[in-house]
Amino acid sequence: MSSESTITSVRDESELVHYPDVIFPAGNPDFRAGRNRCAKACREFNNTPDDADPEQRSQRCIVRPNRDRANDSSLAVTHDQTFANPTLKAKTPFVKPPIFIDYGVRLQVGGSTFINRNCMIMDTPVADIVIGEGCNIGANCCIIGVTHPVRLDERLERNSIGQPVTIGDNVWIGANVTILGGVTIGDGAVIGACSLVKTDVPPMSVAVGSPARIIRYQRDIKPAVPGASPTALTMKDALALANRLPSKEQNWLNSLVAPRPPVSATGVRRGDLAAPCQAGRRCAPRSNEDHLLNLDLLGGVETDSDLDLDGEDMTLPVGSRPFTSESRSTAHNLLRGLGLQERLLGGASGHDGRGNDISELLIQRRLQQAEHRQRQVLRERRRWRAEAIAIITVAVALLMAFFFAGVYLGASKISGAKPL
Repeated sequence: MSSESTITSVRDESELVHYPDVIFPAGNPDFRAGRNRCAKACREFNNTPDDADPEQRSQRCIVRPNRDRANDSSLAVTHDQTFANPTLKAKTPFVKPPIFIDYGVRLQVGGSTFINRNCMIMDTPVADIVIGEGCNIGANCCIIGVTHPVRLDERLERNSIGQPVTIGDNVWIGANVTILGGVTIGDGAVIGACSLVKTDVPPMSVAVGSPARIIRYQRDIKPAVPGASPTALTMKDALALANRLPSKEQNWLNSLVAPRPPVSATGVRRGDLAAPCQAGRRCAPRSNEDHLLNLDLLGGVETDSDLDLDGEDMTLPVGSRPFTSESRSTAHNLLRGLGLQERLLGGASGHDGRGNDISELLIQRRLQQAEHRQRQVLRERRRWRAEAIAIITVAVALLMAFFFAGVYLGASKISGAKPL
């Protein structure tokens, strides 16, 4: 894989030769040796820790394995450093392991491009795959520059077909996107998650779907209103941000018990920074989900200096409590309904915080669902019975009409016959 800092010369666009399909025998020893070299480089890079020193990461980065390693120190400009100093330009792509590449000899990636985890690039030694500067490639993306013949007799020859792929500058590719060979994605384009890109995408457009189609151009999108969304500039602000969607389980559980009063105009709204209510004003009660188990990997220990930027101790806003009978989270309610918590706690029962036993509420809810299903079945049976009676009635009426018509016509013929 090559980045801008390791490409000695770039040919002019007019000098580029484009072959849509190039046939090559991938099973030959030299091609197999190239794949083995790239597999070793990928394995070495994927085993590098995420928090490794930038210089060490640059030395292990898959950037022209045959280059002069003495220049690696000049390549160690990370994306984190560009955030702190915008005048710097990253020279080594920010790639989160694991990444899987077949050959890498004709793969060119801009130094300021970010590639998220589990990216798969099926490149070939006969066609270039180019990813421009400033691109963001989501997790689990797949760029396929190789294919095989459709006809069986041609496919039995066991040849592969290489196809070039070009991704322009500042392209955003969502997660789980598949890009097929022979595709060019223009500068500034956006590809929606889980899309299948089979044809070219014009610059500054938005394409989604399988196959991907253009749904709009960015010039038609209104710019975001300044201040419309909250901004968390520090980790402390981020942890203090109250931002959680309600669960469906909690919604129907609240419908069975006393409804919660609406949030007042001065209370905390979703998306605002959590703040205590003013004195003398009643705020909405805390949700049961505030007692969810704390899965923070820090485990309540003091944070390091990288997170404690203000020199103050940061405490997580979510209440951390062990799994006990007093836990009142939605996940625990589900466990109680399934009878799993009683097994874990030795028969202890929990409540929802308002004096109502959770198991009783779940039983009532299941009974209501069973009665609702039974009523639906009865309604369907009545409808089927009515339709069957209507069909039988129409059929009998038609048969009787045909019978009387036949009798009338037979009588008319008999009465109109001449005597011998």
